[in-house]
Amino acid sequence: MSRPRFLLLFTGLFAGIFGSCQRYEDLSAAAFLERLGAAPDAQLVDVRTPEEYAAGHLPGAQNIDVLADAFLDQARAALDPARPVMLYCRTGKRSADASARLARAGFQVQNLLGGYEGWTGAGHPSLTSADDRLEAEYSGTLLKAGMSAPEFTLNDLEGKAVNLSDFRGKSVVLVFWASWCPDCRAEVPDLKRMAAEADPAKVQFVSVSFDREFDTLVQFAAEQELPGIQLFDPAGKQESAVGAAFGVRWIPSLYLIDPEGKVTLGTILAGKIEAALKEYPARLLAQDAVPATTDKADAGTDRQPCDDESCAL
Repeated sequence: MSRPRFLLLFTGLFAGIFGSCQRYEDLSAAAFLERLGAAPDAQLVDVRTPEEYAAGHLPGAQNIDVLADAFLDQARAALDPARPVMLYCRTGKRSADASARLARAGFQVQNLLGGYEGWTGAGHPSLTSADDRLEAEYSGTLLKAGMSAPEFTLNDLEGKAVNLSDFRGKSVVLVFWASWCPDCRAEVPDLKRMAAEADPAKVQFVSVSFDREFDTLVQFAAEQELPGIQLFDPAGKQESAVGAAFGVRWIPSLYLIDPEGKVTLGTILAGKIEAALKEYPARLLAQDAVPATTDKADAGTDRQPCDDESCAL
């Protein structure tokens, strides 16, 4: 056998042998998102360091650091080998190593190509650990998916009475907020982007303001060119019957309501509403992500305390 032919045969055998050793599946960001939606029992795992996880991670992900000495022991303790495991890291290198190790340990594994950077670069949602804790603390009283959204009537900025039921046949993004709330103001760009990207024939944005002064709301809405319909609740946040009916304890609180008036999602995070509008798997948006095991869990958060009234009731 000639040398070039021998080398070609050896190379083919080498590639075949080592290629067959990869017992996990690589997925693009789009395919990873599709698989998350199609696999309700999938276990989503961030294998970066706790500090990286705290600064931003996929909703619903738990953190198991692949660089930790006890990685496999932690994985075996936290994960069910009978259910699929979906992994990611920053760019895909560490998660490829983690995927190979877990696959050899008997897990069914899918790896996110491009990692967290590829995921966020494709416009998919992420959270910080501080977001997780706030969501866990303040979203518990919000209406759950499948519940009927309570009917209410409030006036818009022109003094016209508006009923929530006026928007049946459309999905409604309902926002409880106030212009004095720093977190609410910080999420105005997100709401404007969501409204600009949504189909107005299918999605209606409705905001209920707890501003104490009507003129303050009118001025802020005009200056910021707030999207959708702006409603004023003169009772204020503390005494609002509408807010109480929706279980609002923190502002901003947001709901996605389906065309039949049923709650799809209740959250204090605008990013979750945006992700839901982009069809991120509802099962991951609805659950609390497992917190990172780090004392630096506030890394990456921009949230600030309210300087007028408390954001929380």
